[in-house]
Amino acid sequence: MEYLTGAFSSFISNLPEGLQIEGLRYLFGAGSIFLLTWVILAGILANRRIRRPLPAVMRNRQIIREIGNSALSIFVFVFAYSFTEYTLFQLWGTSVFKIYPDVATYGWPYLIFSVVLWTIGLDTYFYWTHRLMHHKKLYHFFHLTHHRSHNPTPFTAYSFAPPEAILIYLFVPLFFTFIPMHDTAFVTAMLVQITRNAIAHCGYELFPKNWTRHPILGVFATVTHHDMHHEKSNGNYGFYFTFWDRIMGTEHLHYHERFDRVTQNNDRNTLAESY
Repeated sequence: MEYLTGAFSSFISNLPEGLQIEGLRYLFGAGSIFLLTWVILAGILANRRIRRPLPAVMRNRQIIREIGNSALSIFVFVFAYSFTEYTLFQLWGTSVFKIYPDVATYGWPYLIFSVVLWTIGLDTYFYWTHRLMHHKKLYHFFHLTHHRSHNPTPFTAYSFAPPEAILIYLFVPLFFTFIPMHDTAFVTAMLVQITRNAIAHCGYELFPKNWTRHPILGVFATVTHHDMHHEKSNGNYGFYFTFWDRIMGTEHLHYHERFDRVTQNNDRNTLAESY
């Protein structure tokens, strides 16, 4: 009982700052991408729409639902962080997270490298947990909420059920237990993560022609890559990269053709729901 009381107190003390930081990060990433792709550049990007947009009423209802789910996910993130920090303190008397405040400790080259390492590690973690959540015995409990956004928007980025939000959060303590990271590097990595997440769900292909067929650039996942995952509800499980999908044979067969059609199409009326 004393442990639960302490964990709850830790959560309450972290709640205001945690909600502010995570909430602003979500609004910055999802909100800015929504404004850019769906409002400011909507006319310019009209021919880059991957699938037909939802009717306005359905779209607005979906966005409201996504923002509500995202608010719950942010709440879960703060709770999970507080619970983890308190538990580690109780076990070892201090946090085991290797977060350091002085850049000079490892230098600027390592600071930059740690962001790259985070990106690679997160993509690997995301691929395998994402694929696991699609198992028929786990899908409804973990991942169905996210896939209710069959035709996603930038606000889909954090539209998770609480179990999925916890699973996603677990990468943070796992990484920090083994890899030192500066505060600035962590903030940078998280901003990149939410922005990239919102881009992947924006519904407009932002990458240039022939990207997917380039021997190097093709390793970086496009918007079409993740949009096809929402459309088909399987395959294309990667986040930043196509690496694991290609190795494991889970990349959609017509991914390149779909990307080519979207980036070379000049007639918005030929958009379709599936390939």
